[in-house]
Amino acid sequence: MKILRATNKLSFLKRKEPIFYGWWLVVLTLLINAGSSSPVWGGVGVWIDSLEQHFGWSRTQLSFAFSLGQLEGSIIGPVVGILVDRIGPKNVVLAGISIIGFGFILLSQTQSLGMFYLSYAVIMLGASGGGWLPMMTVINNWFDKKRTIAMGFGGLGFSIGSFLLVPALAWMVEPSRVGWQMTSLGLGIFFLLVGFPITRFIRNSPEEYGEVPDGAVSDETGQDQSSGPNDVDYDILEVIKTRVFWIISICHGMSSMLISAMMVHLILILKDQGISIQTAAIIWGFTMGFSGLAQIIGGFIGDRIPKNIALCLFGCVQALGVLIALRIDSVYLAPIFVIVYGFGFGARIPLGSAIRGEYFGRKAFGKVLGFSMVPMFLMMMLGPLFAGWMYDTSGSYDTAFIILAGIGFVGSGGFLLARKPPPPKRSKLGFANS
Repeated sequence: MKILRATNKLSFLKRKEPIFYGWWLVVLTLLINAGSSSPVWGGVGVWIDSLEQHFGWSRTQLSFAFSLGQLEGSIIGPVVGILVDRIGPKNVVLAGISIIGFGFILLSQTQSLGMFYLSYAVIMLGASGGGWLPMMTVINNWFDKKRTIAMGFGGLGFSIGSFLLVPALAWMVEPSRVGWQMTSLGLGIFFLLVGFPITRFIRNSPEEYGEVPDGAVSDETGQDQSSGPNDVDYDILEVIKTRVFWIISICHGMSSMLISAMMVHLILILKDQGISIQTAAIIWGFTMGFSGLAQIIGGFIGDRIPKNIALCLFGCVQALGVLIALRIDSVYLAPIFVIVYGFGFGARIPLGSAIRGEYFGRKAFGKVLGFSMVPMFLMMMLGPLFAGWMYDTSGSYDTAFIILAGIGFVGSGGFLLARKPPPPKRSKLGFANS
């Protein structure tokens, strides 16, 4: 037995892949997030505009579908987190992508408001489990010291996908071209076809394949050298008992209210301010494209300064960008918005996941993200619904987004209180003390 163990250690030390597989998983995360999130999240304003023109439904009614999806996400989030930790991210992603496909096929058959709510609920159910949460868990498993920058690159999927796909989606849904129904049907078939082959490349953790986080080299004893001596893995019960978990979750939710409201209403805001839907979609696409560059910057900075301070800074920049959006009445002002909002939005994306991994470890990361989604998605539900209601009652988005920007500033400032917790107190048997 000792000889076998020694042989295994030596074979591991000799086997050195030219590129650490974790980086291939980062690329895969980028592709999955680009395909699964862009038409669901980034393109929601395009779908709402098409349905508003086709059926004449109000923006409050249409926003409710997206908000209903956020409520669904807050309920399903803990379940997804538990499934990720129990059956592995690979299986969860496959199920999620397949559900997205069925949802888009249902959306293509929409003839009533109730059918729209049902189809978008199915789409959001799949999106909650088919991309960001399980793939961020994968990256968290495969990286330690390079976690934030890896999450920054992996999170580029939404930005790159929105940059490329949202303008294309706006072009395709035009009645004189493909139309929203055939576009939705095509997306549904696409997701059903690609789910199985793309998830075959997902590897849940490095230890399953004789690797260690960051691709660090084992020492002569075969021990993982990637983590520091003081790293602690919490279990989920220990996590939710900490004050910092709730500070991060609530502050993240307050900032995310802006994101959900902007995803639903920005294209419509620009349309009401005299900009065509196609041009508005291009502006949003460029904003998301620039946010991709900002994610890399945010990941770089987040590995070098306290992540809670970086989250505060970038969240305030994002809130400022929202206020700028209300003053765009020509394409000449759009670059200011693209840079300010894109930078604030993008730079904070990898930090929100990385701070949880840094504070609470790898053991329960999927559950931590899942339970964090409860307050976050509840607040994200309120943002677009509030903005739509304010528009329908006052004919303007100004008051709604000024209030939402204020909430974003407060939530960003709250991150300053989110300091890394001390290790949990445990008995010698390994149980946490109450």
